[in-house]
Amino acid sequence: MLEKLIYKEMKLAGTVLYAVQKIKQIMTMKYLFLLIIAVAAFKCSPKLSPDAGWGHQQWVLVEMKGVPVQQSGGRRDAHITFDVATKKFSGNGGCNQVNGNYSLDKKEIRFTEVLSTKMSCSDIEFENTFLSILGSIDKYEIKGNDLFLKKKKEAMLVLRPKQASAPY
Repeated sequence: MLEKLIYKEMKLAGTVLYAVQKIKQIMTMKYLFLLIIAVAAFKCSPKLSPDAGWGHQQWVLVEMKGVPVQQSGGRRDAHITFDVATKKFSGNGGCNQVNGNYSLDKKEIRFTEVLSTKMSCSDIEFENTFLSILGSIDKYEIKGNDLFLKKKKEAMLVLRPKQASAPY
């Protein structure tokens, strides 16, 4: 009789141990699943995109082809505003409104479908040069507050957030 009682207790203990092991496996799988979801969400997060901090501010042109650009402080200063979510930009070329698309890949950037209104201005050559250079940009670099837009390794345009766009 004692043997039967011990056998029942061992069988019950084995069943409980088995159940505890299964619960641990399920919990481990649950946490592993949550970890995979979290990593995937974190990896796909737009906050990790290099341009995440570029939105919601005007990037004023402070230098073009190595020459400082004079600022008036007005709305017609050449500038770009990035819409990070849609990968579009808008702004002013110094005379006309400009807009288009941009794409990023690591340290590469491309501006495409660059369009502008067609008002006549006294300094239209400046704007045409700005837009022409913008269309040829293929790389970017951030130094301090400045965004350097480059063609190959040469900095062609330097942009600075409007609140920090003191003379270069």
